[in-house]
Amino acid sequence: MGAAPSVPDGGDDATAVTGSASDISKVSATHEFTICEYSRTKGMGIGKSILSQYFSVDGRRWFMRFYPDGYSRNDAAWVAFYVQTLYKPQFRAVRAEFTFQLLGANGEVRHTRRSDRACKFDTFCNSWGIRRFISRAQLEAAALAAVHNDSITVRCTVVVHKEQAKNLPVPRPMLADQLPSIHAQNAIRFYASGKAPFDVRFSVGGEVVGAHKMVLAAQSPWFESLLYGPEPANLVDVCGGVVSAEALRGVIHFIYNDELPPAVTSNKRTAQSRYGATLGLYSAADYYHMDRLKMMCAITLGGCINQNTVHQIAEYAKAYSCKELDQACKNFADRRGMMLLPRIEVIQRLISRGGGASQFKKRIKNDVAGPSTTTSQQAAL
Repeated sequence: MGAAPSVPDGGDDATAVTGSASDISKVSATHEFTICEYSRTKGMGIGKSILSQYFSVDGRRWFMRFYPDGYSRNDAAWVAFYVQTLYKPQFRAVRAEFTFQLLGANGEVRHTRRSDRACKFDTFCNSWGIRRFISRAQLEAAALAAVHNDSITVRCTVVVHKEQAKNLPVPRPMLADQLPSIHAQNAIRFYASGKAPFDVRFSVGGEVVGAHKMVLAAQSPWFESLLYGPEPANLVDVCGGVVSAEALRGVIHFIYNDELPPAVTSNKRTAQSRYGATLGLYSAADYYHMDRLKMMCAITLGGCINQNTVHQIAEYAKAYSCKELDQACKNFADRRGMMLLPRIEVIQRLISRGGGASQFKKRIKNDVAGPSTTTSQQAAL
């Protein structure tokens, strides 16, 4: 197989028009401000504040302001906290959110207030805050335990919104230079519609399934060699018992729809029925040399691994040389302390039915051999 996805183990723009879009990123920083000798700060006066040391956010200097006697006369019973940026003419206005958290002696958060929006800091207003952060009575209450050793600590987090304009390509409706090709989709849709007569007929287990030679040959080297070999015919009747009718229908469904058939995916069927159908389709995918279908079945079987199925799935994985599925079985067994003892006779039986890429050329040679007529060619699956 080609690229191998993991198997579960039971568990430059061509358009000329351009535009711009707003892209907002955020930069944040946190500063803790401890006010020592808190009792001596009372009586400073309304509107008077204590300034913290500066801290940096987005290349700017910021400060915290503590108003122990209130920010204004109407707020005299409350302490206030504000954050201020040192605004300079070369700095543009900035929007920022802020949060104040009152900490206990061990750093635990006792009280929190935050801005309700991103505030604009500019030459007209470079300071924003919470006027009524907490009442003085509540702050000094023993139940809150915010005052310790006659000091309080407040943590301030500032989040700056950085708004930048980015040039982005804007597609021009109906004027795109390149469009994805839909030729293959249209062809498959037409063939699947049934309007084109079938030119190959498969007879398996008494059931006849029709298809188009070109569609099958494009997806499978086996079908290509069978249907377009040395003596191709306009109508091919294929019979045999190696691949079941359900598995053959599943293969043809996959070829026409690029998806697993309902027999494997439908919830209307029991889990045991879906499991059996997946095993049959897995064998058919190996037989017809369809690596993508084979890996999709292996992934599905990986999700079916349990204590009752792991031995059988491991046998199929070894018979059809799927290292990923084999390893998934080993992982499952190792986690549960199980020993995998694949039955050699089962593996040999699976291989004898045509399993393994090593049998591919031999099967093609046998399948295209034999008498042919102008209207039909007999081949054994």
